Amino acid sequence: MIPSLRPDTLAPAFCLFLFVSLPVEAVDSFTLASPDRKLAATLTLRDGQLFYQVQRDGKTMLDASRLGVTVDGADLGSAVKGLKAGETTEQRVQYRLNGDESLLKSHDQRVTITAERDGDPLKVELRAFDGGIGFRYIVPGNGARRISGEASSWKLPVQTKVWFRTNSHGDYSDRAQSASVGGLPVGKEVVGPLLAELPGGQGYVGITEADPWNYSGLSFKFDSAENIGANFKYDAEWTVNGGSPTAWRVVMVGADLNAVMQGRQLVTHLSPAPDPKLYPQGAETPWIQPGRSAWSWLDPHARARGGVTVEHQKRFIDMAAELGFEYNTVDDGWEMWPDKWKTLAELAAYAKAKKVKLIAWKDTADGDRVPDSADNYANLRGFLDKCRDAGLSGIKIDFLHGNPLIGEGTKTLGYMPIVYQMCAERQLLVNFHGAVKPTGQARTWPNAITQEPVLGMEAGAAPADASIVAFLCGLSGYCDYTPGLFAQGENPELRGKSTWAHQLALGVVFCSPMQHWASGPELSAAALPAGSVQRAIYQSIPSTWDETVVLGVSKPGSIAAFARRKGKDWYVGIINGNENEAVSLDAVSLPFLGERNHHAVWLGDGAKPDEFQAGKTKGLSASKPLSVKMNPGGGYLAILRPE
Repeated sequence: MIPSLRPDTLAPAFCLFLFVSLPVEAVDSFTLASPDRKLAATLTLRDGQLFYQVQRDGKTMLDASRLGVTVDGADLGSAVKGLKAGETTEQRVQYRLNGDESLLKSHDQRVTITAERDGDPLKVELRAFDGGIGFRYIVPGNGARRISGEASSWKLPVQTKVWFRTNSHGDYSDRAQSASVGGLPVGKEVVGPLLAELPGGQGYVGITEADPWNYSGLSFKFDSAENIGANFKYDAEWTVNGGSPTAWRVVMVGADLNAVMQGRQLVTHLSPAPDPKLYPQGAETPWIQPGRSAWSWLDPHARARGGVTVEHQKRFIDMAAELGFEYNTVDDGWEMWPDKWKTLAELAAYAKAKKVKLIAWKDTADGDRVPDSADNYANLRGFLDKCRDAGLSGIKIDFLHGNPLIGEGTKTLGYMPIVYQMCAERQLLVNFHGAVKPTGQARTWPNAITQEPVLGMEAGAAPADASIVAFLCGLSGYCDYTPGLFAQGENPELRGKSTWAHQLALGVVFCSPMQHWASGPELSAAALPAGSVQRAIYQSIPSTWDETVVLGVSKPGSIAAFARRKGKDWYVGIINGNENEAVSLDAVSLPFLGERNHHAVWLGDGAKPDEFQAGKTKGLSASKPLSVKMNPGGGYLAILRPE
């Protein structure tokens, strides 16, 4: 029997549940297969401890790894006597999203397994997708229960290479690193998403979390040279209600880099659908408009003119209007203006007359006390009312790692949904900076338009880091990397060893539904003069995409190569992470083109770092690849259209 269900609120959508089996006897192991039957997740008991394992096409992607959550001092994944599985069901859902893909299709098998033990039992919700699994625990009992960690772990095959970042400041602003299983630095604390390449071409694994709100944010600790354990850096313990779920633990698997990167969709698949009262058309609710933003904070000419002044904000609004950008972001400094709200309203009206919308920056740690929960966040509500009344389209909230918010702890993860909801009630977009990793909020709160879980361009260009972080950020969703530093010179401020072509290609390599381009009128005019090929390409780069493919030439730490489709056009963005070596890619395969011929208009590195080379190529198809040459720290961008 197929039950009658309400479709997912992101139209168009459909849901289908099929009842498959109902084991009732306690067993020592249980296996859940993916819809395509190629992936298998198995829960087993070993000496009373609960483990899980993931295989794909008969290959072990994740070896036997612990499960368990510590509730009121007891590890519920230990002293287990048997497993009982409920009904296995199948679900299909489709929904729209602003990001890498416009239409997402979720298809999974799911089951709840109860680990029987003396005292509190442990319920594990398990879902198997073709591209990976998600699991979470149901906290037993009633009333307040104290959580002090998890036994959850991830044991990858020996010699697997793992890419990760540390989080020393609480805002993901550390460079990427790597280590191999068997030689993991014991005791080191790192943050996700993690990307792992299995030895011998066995495939890739990605690890992160989804839907963690009002829980503590998951990070990781290398428990041994071979094992990755769950870590909660900012909370020694926290309280949840009995009967409530923990966050989802997400394991993505794939035969190649493109396949595992497609697993990023699991993060939103496992997140709740949006509230139809706040978002009647989901991600397509009319006031939620992705776009490109002018932004003055990194522009040296803007800084030389005195920072964020009304006069130079008008210059950036004028530039946005000329380029066809949808937004201008007014960063730190506007609150120092005389009669700031009246002045900001006048600036918003000026922008509106030019068909540009305005976003304003806000520090969480200033005197306005917007994270203060007193009187149902009265300070926050008052501030947001003023933003709405001034005619703003959104806010950029910074410094989620300072008092009273603490890194990725329960205070921060309890605060962020409050902001999303209160902003939605006022039809305001939200961009969190100095922030934590995305965990599916783009689905639950579609006004969560972008986020900065990265040490981006504010710290200066770092091609090698960018060629890793593009994949780490991509595993969890969007990333506000703020590309486009077109300063001139051989080794200019912030642009470092990256080239102009590298900076432009970053706009395709990193997905951000609110894409902040970092150069102002003078730098843009010099690098992208009116009537030039580079200006036309710059103006055409979208901020959201219909489809994304990671190209086979990609190699984290060396090459990041992405193809993204908007309508019928494909954009190819490639960056060279080698800061001291040129790279020649003689055969960049384009399997997504099929056999229909396409022509390309492209930009590459010129003779100098601050020059472009432009060209055209015809006859490209799945059987005729691209040839790409990049200088040290270089880049390449092409638009491919059917002939």
